[in-house]
Amino acid sequence: MDGHDVLTYYCLDRCKGFLSEKVEVTPYTYEEEDPGPYSLSERGFEDYLGRQYLSDSDEELRLDFFENSVPIEGKAPAWQIMTIYSYEPDFGMDRDLKLSPLQRFMGSSRMWRHEEYHIILRFGEVTKRFLHFDQMSELAMQKGDRYWALRFAARAIHYLEDCGTPYHTSPGTLFEVLKIPFLYKRQFKKISTFHKFHDRYLGYRLWREYGTYIEEIKTAEPNDPKSLEVVAKTTRREALRLLPETERSIKTLLDEDPPMFSGIECSKDYYDNLVACKDTSELDRISRKVLKNTSSAVKTYLKHLDRRFS
Repeated sequence: MDGHDVLTYYCLDRCKGFLSEKVEVTPYTYEEEDPGPYSLSERGFEDYLGRQYLSDSDEELRLDFFENSVPIEGKAPAWQIMTIYSYEPDFGMDRDLKLSPLQRFMGSSRMWRHEEYHIILRFGEVTKRFLHFDQMSELAMQKGDRYWALRFAARAIHYLEDCGTPYHTSPGTLFEVLKIPFLYKRQFKKISTFHKFHDRYLGYRLWREYGTYIEEIKTAEPNDPKSLEVVAKTTRREALRLLPETERSIKTLLDEDPPMFSGIECSKDYYDNLVACKDTSELDRISRKVLKNTSSAVKTYLKHLDRRFS
C-alpha cells in the first residue's frame, strides 16, 4: 500500500511515553548482523530526517501532512523517526535482488519481501521480514542504540502494515487466480491493475487525510500482544478475508472493462476524477475495514515496543 507514513503517524500517541523522547541520530553499523541482501543503491541507508522522502511510486500522490524537521543538535523525536522510517522499505532497499527461485511467480524481489501468498506453497516472506526487523530492534536496544532500535521497529511496522493489505495476501480471489493458467496475460494484467489501483487509492486518501479513514485509524483498538508471529498471521488472515469485498468494489468502479486495464495510470488526476465522478462509498467502506485491521495490529505492536523502550 501507499501512505505507510500517514497510517503510522496516526497510530502513534506522540505526546506520551517513549514516542515523545528526543533521540540522538547514530550511524548505521549493522552490516554484520543484518547482511540482507539489500539493493546496492540503498545499502548505506541514508538519513531522511528533515529531507524530502519518497517511495518508488508516490511522487505525484503524496502531500505533506506533518513537519519533517531537521534534527536539533543531532536529536529527533522518536515519533518522527517512526513515521518516516515506517515507509523506508519502499525506498528501494528490496529492489533487484535474487532471493528465491519462486520470486519470479510474484514478479520481483520487492514483491517477494512485501507480500505473502499461501497457494499450495508459500510465496513471499512479509511475516518473516516483520519478525526480522523486530529482532534487529531488540538487538539495537541491547547495544544501547535507541535510534536504530526505533528505525528497525519502524521497518517492522511497514511489513506488518503490508500483512494487513488485501492484495499483499493473495494475487486475487480464488476465482481470478484459477483463470491464470488459461488466460495468463489478460489475468496478470487484470490482477496487477486491481492491486495497484487499491494500493494507490489508499495512499491517495491517506495523504489527503480523508476524515473517515483517519478516524478509523485513531479509534482502532489494540489487541492483547501475544506472540508477534500470531499478530502478523491474524492480521494477514483478516486482510485475506476482506479481499473478495475489496475486489468486488474495484470491479464495480472499473466496470471490468479489459481496455481499462492498460489505460489506468493511477495518477493524482485519475483519482481526482474518480472520486468526483463515481460513487466510491463501497470501496471506502471496505477500505476502512482494512485500515481498522491494520491499525489495530500496529497499535498492538506499539504496546510491545512500549515495554522494550520503557
